[in-house]
Order: sequence, then structure tokens, then C-alpha cells
Amino acid sequence: VTDRPDATESSSVIQPGYIQAELGWLYPKGEEKIHEVPQTLLRIGVVDRVELRLGWAGYKNETSSGGADGVGDFEVGVKIFLAEEQGLRPEIALMGGVSVPSWDDFPPMPSFRFAFSHTLSDTFSLGYNLGAEWATEDGDTLSSFIYTVAVGAGLSDRIGAYAEFFGDIGMSASGVAHSFDGGFTYLLRENLQLDAFAGVGLSDDADDWFAGTGLSFR
Repeated sequence: VTDRPDATESSSVIQPGYIQAELGWLYPKGEEKIHEVPQTLLRIGVVDRVELRLGWAGYKNETSSGGADGVGDFEVGVKIFLAEEQGLRPEIALMGGVSVPSWDDFPPMPSFRFAFSHTLSDTFSLGYNLGAEWATEDGDTLSSFIYTVAVGAGLSDRIGAYAEFFGDIGMSASGVAHSFDGGFTYLLRENLQLDAFAGVGLSDDADDWFAGTGLSFR
């Protein structure tokens, strides 16, 4: 179970003694065109029901006119498994993290989200996240509500697919960004998976469109 390529984080955690690496390339097209690679997430099983998460947005290459290259932010966090799925109650996990700017002289910014998942049938599942994140803009600390909802399908023992809505809504921050995307995963081996995805923005503050691909291994 991976936390990519969709924006919905899974409610599963890595078992103690295992490390899972999830890497990818993202190309969003909005006011700017930026290649982000290798978007990296290391998930480390620390103890039962708890994983450590180390993230890096990757190297950013802006291809639009007058653009500049740079290094993306880092993130440190944990995911804690809270409850098994039982009846109408979903499987639940809590995630918390701190984003650390790679070059700006800004303080670390926190975020949290609850991850829920339901088994709908032998083929379909439903996952959704609710949370909030904080960011610094023009010296002010601003907050946004974040949400995701994704339907996943196991098309075969090796091929999976998903469709998803996700976005953020400014609380003290301004702007509303809603997006829709979909993608596929292909399990090459028990511990090696490839993925590809694409999506479009549904509001003015979202990217016009975006696409990417990646791999995950344990």
C-alpha cells in the first residue's frame, strides 16, 4: 500500500523493521511550468502502529519564461494507526508533520490530517482525508483546510486504478483550489510498484493540469 500517486494518504502504516521509498516526477501547468523530481517520501516502520515519514519535494526546474530553478521543501512527520475497519466505521490513521523550507528564511510550518478508508467490495475501496496546513506568505502565517476523496479499483492482481477529487480551502489564507485526477498502478514485484497519473484543475487557484509518474519499493 503506497501513499502515491494520488493526493489521498492511505490509512495503512509500515510494519516495524521495514522501509518503503516512494519516488516520482510531477509536472504541473498553471501560471508557471515546473518539473519536480524526484519527489521523495521515506516511510519507516518504527514500532507497531507508528511510522516515521521523511519527505522532500525534490529539485524544481521552472521552464516558463523568467523562471528559476530551486530545491523543494523538506518534511518530517509521523503516521499513527488508530482503528481497524469495523462495520460502518472506517479504518483510521492520524498524520502530523512539519514542513521545513529548504532556502527561505521562514520557520517550519505544521500540518495534520486524518486518513479514512472503507472496503466497498472485493474490487472497490474508498479513501478520504480531512485536515489542515499552515504556510508563510509575505511574513504572515496562514492556514488552509485540506480534503481528498478517492475511489480505488483493483483491476487485477497487479493493476490498480483510482479517480479522485482533492483541494484546499483558505481559512486565514485566501483562495480555493479544487482538482480532479486519476491514475494507474502496476505491481512489478511484491515489493516494487510503478504508477502514472494526470489531472485537471476545477477552480482558478488550482493548476490548469498536471501529470506525473513514479515508483515505490519496500
